[in-house]
Amino acid sequence: MFGKVLVANRGEIALRIISTLQDHGIHAVVTASDPDLNSIPARQADEILHLKGETATDTYLDIDAIVSRSKELGVDAVHPGYGFLAENTKFAAAVEKAGMVFIGPSPEQMAQLGDKITSREIAMQSGTPLITGTSGELSDDELKKKAKEIGFPILIKASAGGGGRGIRLVRNMKEWDMQLENARKEAVLAFSDDRLFIEKFVSNGRHIEVQVIGLGNGEVIHFGERDCSMQRKNQKLIEEAPAPTISREKAAEIHEAAINLTSEINYRNAGTVEFLLDRDTQNFYFLEVNTRIQVEHPVTEYVTGEDLIWRQVQVAAGMDLDLHQQDIRMKGHAIEARIYAENPYKNFVPSPGNVRKIKHPIGSGVRVDSATEDGTIITPYYDPMISKLIVHAHNREAATRKLSAALNNYLIAGVHTTAAYIRDLINHPDFLDNNYHTKYLDDYHQPIPDEVLAIARGIAAGTGTRTIIQELESGISKWRTSSWPQGGWKK
Repeated sequence: MFGKVLVANRGEIALRIISTLQDHGIHAVVTASDPDLNSIPARQADEILHLKGETATDTYLDIDAIVSRSKELGVDAVHPGYGFLAENTKFAAAVEKAGMVFIGPSPEQMAQLGDKITSREIAMQSGTPLITGTSGELSDDELKKKAKEIGFPILIKASAGGGGRGIRLVRNMKEWDMQLENARKEAVLAFSDDRLFIEKFVSNGRHIEVQVIGLGNGEVIHFGERDCSMQRKNQKLIEEAPAPTISREKAAEIHEAAINLTSEINYRNAGTVEFLLDRDTQNFYFLEVNTRIQVEHPVTEYVTGEDLIWRQVQVAAGMDLDLHQQDIRMKGHAIEARIYAENPYKNFVPSPGNVRKIKHPIGSGVRVDSATEDGTIITPYYDPMISKLIVHAHNREAATRKLSAALNNYLIAGVHTTAAYIRDLINHPDFLDNNYHTKYLDDYHQPIPDEVLAIARGIAAGTGTRTIIQELESGISKWRTSSWPQGGWKK
């Protein structure tokens, strides 16, 4: 087992990894930029690797500085967490070249699965169902021709994409040229890679993903599935395990597909195989593989009782997991809500500032993954996540009630947050009845802007009518943008 491990990350995921390392007697080193030198992860770690600077580019994305300093400190292995360099093949290769172990897949596997075009080819070889789309690299004219053949609506995707970036929905040929150009520009800006491919858009889809850990010898163990369909602009807001909308028989089919795909390349370490399930037909299709631990891994840990970070470390160290597929059992239901320093009533604009006071909810079956405390400064340099609030109960209904109560008791002062928005969302009949899909929030439930609320208050004050205020201030209760005239809120 490793003696010293570097956590090349910050915030709640750094703290999460440090906790597991220290539980097993491993010396934990954490990277810390200037703003993070007094953060909870920096104080919790046994040692700090100081990255001088403030921006992500100058600190957490500086491969040369992280690798060279790690060697100087005598680090045995590096855990990248998620985000930053977690899926960067150059970083993984540099860590291994320096004689350290990268806690994740090999750089070659990361490159294969991180490239969406290549991963589709691997899925095809393993017999995994694919959405109708293109294969290989095509010119703009060839993509346009294939779009006409497939039929609209269509998704344009960046081959190097991730995190919801580089994706454009095209509903008809009139939008094609503009959306193709926009997708290519974003792909270049975000990934320095302009390659694109297209897929038929599934309008009533659910996002189902399978957590796997590969041993690197062709054996892959799955830890059940998650439903991550509640998304805004391809960014997940709420995640659940197990998936509440599919039968156990359908779940077993999806698990098998995930194992077949990752076994095809002898996958090593943790990964998540993502699928899109058509609710109308119950057919499922391969989307992508994330070659790292995921933000939503706690819901899987809750229902399986497994420490996925420790399993990652064991695989990287070449240890026998003493674990087999039949040992994995799912118990109860878990839901995770991501709480961000954003103003949902101002189009989710980030809300940097000083968290003057924060009181995380506590209780049985309530877990908060957070590195935010009183006085924490939410800077504009990094992701504005404040915490992940995870609950576990005997079934989905009870878990939803527990999450709602926890959100009601979540005190965060000093910055705008998404907590109230999430609370209203999970109490909406459509969520309770599982009546939503991956584009649900984009199509229907846009938060009511402050300006509209102000107008409504004025109208109601003048007429003595309170109904309009009650309806609007519920945020998402009965109002759907599709029911408004063209032009939306302004009209």
